[in-house]
Order: sequence, then C-alpha cells, then structure tokens
Amino acid sequence: MIASEPILAGSGILLLLGAGGFTLGTRRLPATTRQFGYAVALACAGMGAAYLLMAADALTVATSGREESAARFLGYTVVMTTSSLVIGALAGARRRQTLLLVGGNLVAVWGTLGSWVLSGTGELLATGLILGSFLGVTVLLLGPMARTASTVHAERTLLYGKLRNLLLLVWASLIVLGAISEQTLGLTDAVVGQLAATYVDLVFLFGFGFLLVRNTTALESTGRLVSWGAVKGGSSTDDSSTGHSSGD
Repeated sequence: MIASEPILAGSGILLLLGAGGFTLGTRRLPATTRQFGYAVALACAGMGAAYLLMAADALTVATSGREESAARFLGYTVVMTTSSLVIGALAGARRRQTLLLVGGNLVAVWGTLGSWVLSGTGELLATGLILGSFLGVTVLLLGPMARTASTVHAERTLLYGKLRNLLLLVWASLIVLGAISEQTLGLTDAVVGQLAATYVDLVFLFGFGFLLVRNTTALESTGRLVSWGAVKGGSSTDDSSTGHSSGD
C-alpha cells in the first residue's frame, strides 16, 4: 500500500517553491499590483505549511475511520480568505459582500471538518451547513458581486469571471471528494482521496496565481487589496473614466 506521507510532503514542498516563485515574480510587477502577487504567495505558503504539518501527523483529530490532521483546514482558511479578498477587490465589492464571501467560504471549510468528526445528526447538520454555504457563495458570486463587477474596468470584469468560475469549480470538486471520502461514504481510500485533493489544490492555487500575474492591466485599476469603502463598485468611477482608455 502506498503511504500518503510522501505525497503530502512532496505537495508541501512544491507549494512552498511555488510561493517563492510567486514572490520573486511579484517583484517584477508594477508597484500597485504587487499586493496581489504577495497574496497568492501567502496562500501557497499557508497551504504548503499545512501539507508539511499533515505529513508529520500534526494536529490530528479523530474522524470516521481514521485520524486526520486539522492542519489541512488551517491551510484552507488562509487560501479561502486571501482568494476571497482578491475576488472582492477585483469586483469592487462592498465590505458586506466581501465579508459574506469570506465567511461563506470559511463556514464550508470548517463544516467539512465537522462532517468528518461528527456522526449521526451532527454529521447531517454539518453536511447541510456545507451545502448551504456553497449555495450562498454561488448566489453571491453570480448575483450581487457579478453585478458590481460589471461596473468596473472591462479587464477586471473578465478576470473576476475567470477567478469566480475557478473558485466555484474547485469548491464543487472538494465537496464531491469530501462526500466520497473514507470519512464519509468510504468510496475512496486515504491515498486516492489525498491524490485527488492535492491535484485540486495545486490547480486552484497555481491557476489562481498565474491568472493574476498575467493580467496586470486589470490589477492596476483595482486599487487596494483590502478596501472597506462604502461606495458601491469601489473604484468603478475611476475605471469608467480612465480604465478603458488605458486598455485600448
């Protein structure tokens, strides 16, 4: 039987190397866009550290069928928080919208751990919480935030759509993997489940990062990564007057 520890350790090292690569690449970006590159580097580093902790069997909790490291969920907390802030900034979203996006993603993350640890009614409630959070995030991204994103620079709108679709695809994949995992329905073993989850994580983090660093025009018109302005659309007024001219 193949051990999962080498897979975890290798994935962690790859993600940390990716974090270093994004950090070095970010230094070549325009000063106003470097915050987004560093956000991706932070997400890769956080998930890479989580994988190394998982390989060392640190922070383990008892789940249905086996011990599982809670470090994975700490890593996802960093990843989902940073990606939500980036998506909210690109959309020019209001503070409430961005906080709802962060909160919805984190509820789904920790609800997954709850569904693994709990049994019976508790597991059903945790599963319902995951699905409800995913539905709420989907409605938010496809509804209010998409409408806000349509008022900003055209390249920002396009990039928002790509990152939104990537996030939703990843979440749908993780929910399916969680449902068929050894801890839930038991349709996969630890190694197969780990390989699949690692593939999804790598596609998401590297895909998210490359989309950002290759679209500097969109990022230049975005402004601060964390902006709690109350005006709808954030910098959309500036985008409408100067953004499209700079992209021509």
